[in-house]
Amino acid sequence: MTRRSCGIRAHIAAVPMAIVIASTCGAAAQGTGLLGKSKTPVVIKAEQGVEWRRKEKIYVARGNATARQGQTRIRANELKAHYRQGAAGKTQVWKVTATGEVDIRTDKKTATGDVATYLVGSGVFILRGRNLKLATTTQTITASDRIEYRSADKRADVIGNAKVVEDDKVIRASRLVAFLKEGANGKMLMRRVEAHGEVLITTQNDVIRADLGDYNGETKLATLTGNVKLTRGNSQLNGEKAIVNLDTGVSRMVGRVKVLMVPGDNSPGGQQGNVVAPGLSGRDNVKPGQDADRK
Repeated sequence: MTRRSCGIRAHIAAVPMAIVIASTCGAAAQGTGLLGKSKTPVVIKAEQGVEWRRKEKIYVARGNATARQGQTRIRANELKAHYRQGAAGKTQVWKVTATGEVDIRTDKKTATGDVATYLVGSGVFILRGRNLKLATTTQTITASDRIEYRSADKRADVIGNAKVVEDDKVIRASRLVAFLKEGANGKMLMRRVEAHGEVLITTQNDVIRADLGDYNGETKLATLTGNVKLTRGNSQLNGEKAIVNLDTGVSRMVGRVKVLMVPGDNSPGGQQGNVVAPGLSGRDNVKPGQDADRK
């Protein structure tokens, strides 16, 4: 069965069922999202068949369903391709939803979750459910509530137990905004991270807590503000603002500062081991270099 229009040519093939959606007017597949600006066909396959709901303007693919365009592949238990009539009567796929064991892969990043929604026109990908992850060659971003990725500005909004891991550096907060960039070698790199609420940064030597954080992935400088507590070895620096180089460990407190030194400890810049900083509870005792799970 073949359907032709100005905007989409959809061909439903034999088992395993497949739909080939090709842009004949350059409109259907030119979103700026993870699928990219491409005129190549979108091929949707499924092991349990494809359903065409003409009145609802939806294609539904079930059973190990995949949508592939160029180097991008979306796999899920169920995929829905929503289409509509655009300008001059052109038919356009405007939204793709994926449900159940969602796995999205490109040549530069991968993403997983329970439910994913891709808005073609705006290039926005929204992941929800358990085991949310967006990974590049150098970073891993996870969350418990939602990850919203905007391809146009390479921005990821990470909500709920948000975490970014880069080498031995871990940044956690209630909400993170991560800005990525493409490096000279084609790899995706973390340009900057904004951290909001219950910020926790761990490195090989330091455990840093604050209300807000801003990390520059190029300079490796983290600027922390609000109730800052920097723990190194058995000693702690408290203040309202700190600037820390997460690679070198050099830190600078700005404004009124309180330093808690433990006799016999050479910190800051000294011993590694269990952090037992004065004034912290047991749940705050973290080994430098480890990620502290928080409820």
